[in-house]
Amino acid sequence: MTSPARGAAARRPSSRLAEYTGTVVIMAAMIAGCLAARSHLTTVDVAMLLLLGVVVVAARYRRGPALLATLVSIAAFDFLFVPPYYTFDVHDARYLLTFAVMLVVALTMSRLTGVIREHGLEAQVRERRASAVAALNAELAAAATHDEVLAILARHVERAVVGQVCTLGAEQLETDGAIRVPLAGDVLTSMPESVAARWVHQDGRSAGPGTARCADSEALLVPIRNGNRHLGLVAVRPEPSDQVPDPEEVRLVEALAAQAAFGLERAVLAEQHQQARAAAEAERLRTSLLSSLSHDFRTPLATIEGAASSLLDEDGTLTPDGRHDLADTVLEESRRMTRLVSNLLNMVRVETGALAVQKSWQPLEEALGVALLRVEERLKDHPVEVDLPPDLPLVPIDELLIEQVFINLFENAAKYTPPCTAIAVTASPGAGEVCVEVADRGPGVPAGEEEAVFRKFYRAGGAAGGSAPGGAGLGLTISRGIITAHGGRMWVEPRSGGGAAFRFTLPLSGPQIPPLPLEADTVELNG
Repeated sequence: MTSPARGAAARRPSSRLAEYTGTVVIMAAMIAGCLAARSHLTTVDVAMLLLLGVVVVAARYRRGPALLATLVSIAAFDFLFVPPYYTFDVHDARYLLTFAVMLVVALTMSRLTGVIREHGLEAQVRERRASAVAALNAELAAAATHDEVLAILARHVERAVVGQVCTLGAEQLETDGAIRVPLAGDVLTSMPESVAARWVHQDGRSAGPGTARCADSEALLVPIRNGNRHLGLVAVRPEPSDQVPDPEEVRLVEALAAQAAFGLERAVLAEQHQQARAAAEAERLRTSLLSSLSHDFRTPLATIEGAASSLLDEDGTLTPDGRHDLADTVLEESRRMTRLVSNLLNMVRVETGALAVQKSWQPLEEALGVALLRVEERLKDHPVEVDLPPDLPLVPIDELLIEQVFINLFENAAKYTPPCTAIAVTASPGAGEVCVEVADRGPGVPAGEEEAVFRKFYRAGGAAGGSAPGGAGLGLTISRGIITAHGGRMWVEPRSGGGAAFRFTLPLSGPQIPPLPLEADTVELNG
């Protein structure tokens, strides 16, 4: 599709000579027509037709050709249509007044027609400029980064001017405006362009062909500025190389660059805002992590320290049973700290994408059984009801990671549900996946917080709706990350009759199952 600017360039005569040639052709055709019908026309008719030719020329070309058409029409009228023919002698003085009137009327009509034409061209130019700026704004509204703004600007300048275009941001220029990149898309390739770039940066005005500055530069350089801030520049190498952009094209590029400056400012502010939000979020997470660690590490450490001090007491007041209980306390609190550190490390692996899943086809019962053994002490007040169908297929899982999922779900249920309430584990095969559910009879998840419970450091109220129990609030976040790494999904729903049901799916697509080795049986055939 031809752009408005390129269409206008294609419609313009290639040179003034073409305009004068067209003028001669139009007037010659008009004179030839009048000459052919001279016997049937009066002098007034001929004068009107010749004036019509002047109007046609004035409507198409500039004032010089219109003035030429005026002089040619008067000379032809005198030479060919005023007796005696083929001479410039005027025997009747009345024709002198006719010549004067024709001259005045022709000049006036050419002037008025030229003014109307110029106004029309100016209106078209303004409309093209407004359309180009509006189209640029429409795309800039969706640009989110500095590089996107520069790419959009280059694309729109290419539509406006015939030639190669490149855009450079402020980071690609030295503080004095020198170009850091040696080649910029084959547009800025020589020393004059580098000198012009420095001048544009310092003076803030365009330079190169089509302007009155830095004529040695083969590329037009237009600054991208917002006030006193230099944000970059636009470089245009016209094609062909001897083609000089007209002033309107230069002004159009300057208008596009000025509009892009606002887009660059918005992009910079958006990037700074995003960085500020990221920094605030990182600070919030850091504060939450430190708060959680200060509580969750301090409690088991204090317990371990107290138990160890009692065990080292030499006064002999501790009975063997007391010493055994203290040793159990040290072991339990040590395991608690190990789980906390493991959760933190797993969280880092999930956040950085370094969670490697080593899938193999395993029965789900094995991962579930190992998880139940590891949290047996934590679930001593919560009976676990397991209901797995006998036809449950093998699933491709990383057994250690799925064990961790079950452990986190069991610990979460034990933490938030009253004692002596059962935890139910069920599984059912579906279309290309297995759906697993861990359900409890606790207070459930408050409405509207179904997604919030999977956020880092989120801790709801306890079983009785009081303060949040201990823990870093990472278990469910890590569990969802593990299930997502397996290609499944995890969510929570209210359980019928009260409580919460945590569900996750495991796809049945994984590595190929190796064939079973064949036994080398010897078969004897007795004839």
